[in-house]
Amino acid sequence: MITAQTRLLGVIGYPIEHSLSPLFQNAALSYLGLPFVYLAFDILPSNLERALEAMRIFSIRGFNVTIPYKEKVIPFLDALEGEARVIEAVNTIVNEKGKLIGYNTDGVGLYRSLERKEVNVEGKKALLLGAGGAAKAAVWALWKRGVKSIFVINRTRERGEDLANWARAEFFLEVEVVEWGKMKEQDSLPLWQEAGVIVNATSLGLKGEEISLPWEKLSPSVWIVDVVYRRGLTPLVREAKKRGIQSFDGKEMLLQQGAESFFLFTGEKAPLKVMEEALDWKPL
Repeated sequence: MITAQTRLLGVIGYPIEHSLSPLFQNAALSYLGLPFVYLAFDILPSNLERALEAMRIFSIRGFNVTIPYKEKVIPFLDALEGEARVIEAVNTIVNEKGKLIGYNTDGVGLYRSLERKEVNVEGKKALLLGAGGAAKAAVWALWKRGVKSIFVINRTRERGEDLANWARAEFFLEVEVVEWGKMKEQDSLPLWQEAGVIVNATSLGLKGEEISLPWEKLSPSVWIVDVVYRRGLTPLVREAKKRGIQSFDGKEMLLQQGAESFFLFTGEKAPLKVMEEALDWKPL
């Protein structure tokens, strides 16, 4: 029941219609009888600063942050905590009496997803598509899981090098970079055969876009991990499964990071089973 004590939670992004967060967050809140309601807000880039100021004005308890704002929100926050200070990207904002504190639960979400799926990357090479905030969280998770080196493939080499330099400085990882447009030129390189895991940390697939990989050159034991999710399977994961390659999409990561965000918002341990059942795991 909504009363005068009910507080608001939400997720902000652009676009936001695809978000499944309200489904499982509201299911968890209802199950525990907590006085919150969780909504999705489509925020134009020009309105981002005002949206965060409204968070203070209306005493909104917390926001999750999705594409394309995970790095862009940082200048408008009062402080960063935990992994957000290292990853330099925020996907969870908590309003502590008017002070906006940024956290990153994406890294933990991917780490737990890899653990739950029993993806062993220790001492192995990883291919990472993208170099934004989600990519930074992926680097953190892969490092925590013991990956040996990372090959970054990004549309612009400059942004890829920024990510590589950050990963080298923070985690002492071996990192190489290649521009996305030159990816097909690398088909003969052993990196495709040696990769233990390939992580898509771009937004490609969100609207049904396909990612063309040199599938025939991949190791049979490789894992394909897509941080993107849709109501059904993403094109990348659908193609991987068609070829018999181990894979999963971003719904697993969404669930795990959402559980961590739930605790930050409410102080209560998330009912993971309830949240998982709220998500429709079957392709529609």
